[in-house]
Amino acid sequence: MVKKMTFLAGIGVGYLIGSQAGREKIKSLWNDPKVQDKVSQGTDWAKQKAPGIQEKVSSVTKDAASSAKDAASGAKDNMAGKSGSGSGSGSGSGSSNGGGASPVAGTSNPADHSHTSGGGSTMNPARPQPDGQ
Repeated sequence: MVKKMTFLAGIGVGYLIGSQAGREKIKSLWNDPKVQDKVSQGTDWAKQKAPGIQEKVSSVTKDAASSAKDAASGAKDNMAGKSGSGSGSGSGSGSSNGGGASPVAGTSNPADHSHTSGGGSTMNPARPQPDGQ
């Protein structure tokens, strides 16, 4: 039932917008004094509410910006702590983070512009990769 009502409403809107007769009906409706009175009331209401809404939006925006800044700072500190400490004595096979490669496969490290790391070599799409590995 809801689908039928939505379909019929769509046909009605399409008629009003798409046909010359529909557009003429919209123009005559728009020029009606009752409609213009409601439009005027709506405009006045919006002008009254705008300063309060602007303050709310401004405070929410500042809170969101602060949260994003804190999250970015925390992520930066987290990444700096992981890449600066290495991984043990460095004698493991391919476990050290030498050369600045990202410790997680498939992540990017801005320091060396790597896009993928796997095994002991760093892959760079700008350089041809060795065959057979």
